[in-house]
Amino acid sequence: MKLSRYLLDSLDALGIGVCEYDGEMRALCWNQTFLQIFPEDVGEIYVGEPYADNLQRFYRLRLSPEEMPEIARHVAEGVTRHENQTQPFEFIHNGRKLRASSLRAPDGGRVRLWQTLDVETPSEAAPELVLPVIDALRFIPDGATILDAKQRVIATNNAFRRLYDLPSGTPVVGRSLDEIIAWCWRGASPMGAWRAAISNGLRYDGVPFEIELPGQRWLRLIARHGKGGVSFFTHADITVAKRQQMELLEAQEALRRANAALAELAETDGLTGLANRRRFVTRLADAAARPEPLALMMIDVDHFKTINDRFGHLVGDACLKAIAEVIAAQVTQASALVARIGGEEFGVLLGDASIEAAKEVATTIRRALRRVPWRLLHDELTGVTVSIGLCAGRGPLDGTSLHANADEALYAAKRNGRDRIELASPPAPAVPRCIAG
Repeated sequence: MKLSRYLLDSLDALGIGVCEYDGEMRALCWNQTFLQIFPEDVGEIYVGEPYADNLQRFYRLRLSPEEMPEIARHVAEGVTRHENQTQPFEFIHNGRKLRASSLRAPDGGRVRLWQTLDVETPSEAAPELVLPVIDALRFIPDGATILDAKQRVIATNNAFRRLYDLPSGTPVVGRSLDEIIAWCWRGASPMGAWRAAISNGLRYDGVPFEIELPGQRWLRLIARHGKGGVSFFTHADITVAKRQQMELLEAQEALRRANAALAELAETDGLTGLANRRRFVTRLADAAARPEPLALMMIDVDHFKTINDRFGHLVGDACLKAIAEVIAAQVTQASALVARIGGEEFGVLLGDASIEAAKEVATTIRRALRRVPWRLLHDELTGVTVSIGLCAGRGPLDGTSLHANADEALYAAKRNGRDRIELASPPAPAVPRCIAG
């Protein structure tokens, strides 16, 4: 969805700023009122700009030098608000009091609207406003505080003291919430993370934010700003819900790891620990499709049936494991794939490698196999050799053709006496797919 020019102009006529974002939080369009409300975006915002970059400008204008080290946290919390907002909230920007609303589009995007409200000049709290509210604090079941225009506590209730474990007689009036929470931590603070949360919470009406307290306890705070610069805060204990959320996230992460382990297991050869045929086929198709050089090495153990028949399958399995270790040790390219295709056959994919480079690797594999102490597996096992077929080309290639050519070179090595390397002709290029018009 993208707002029409007519709708943007209509919102301009109503004095409402608007900016639309797609499902990946990138700017799509905006109106002139938006730029009047946020002049820092004039000449800076562009179609496709990530919302997080827009917030960087917003907070660079708002934060004090002392708060700037926490700008990344402010931006992250702003992105979260953008993703989850369901109710309007209010804040002051460039001397204007704004009400921000957010509408989710069917395609997952967001339309954000800003309406300018009347702003009253901050002044000392009027007694006729504050005193009746102070009397009502004791009837509020959650913790409650009233802050003056300087963000100092004017009054609080007993529930607030219990939530913050404040002993009777601990001074609260005249202190900031930041000072009270710092007292709770008493030098063991979580990097002062609550400071950014509080400074953000003081700016936005009705947006819940969380504070962590010692002992793995969490509170949810909501601010409401009244006349004369007075702020009203409610404080609710969400420890149980927070722990349940953390346990759920831990369970989800454990499930993700378990699924990843199962996926890895499904693509791993149980005997050698190398990739299996399934992963090999997938990687071959992906690598062949890229416009890059690619070499394929097919390796088969010579006379392996004789080894199994003469020395038994346990010795045969030990031979396969030793050969797998030798091949993997010689293939040092990080992007390469070494796989056991099946039985006594192995495959090696070498990205960005010419036929000459692949032949050099194949030669080092044959040399390394000669140095293996095979007699440790059986007294009469004097040596094990392999036959190798190589094919290489520049992608995009026909992966099936690459595999077939390397296999044919391997069979040629077998026919020509084994324990040798044979090279295949380059594979066929990939056939372009025809798209019906």
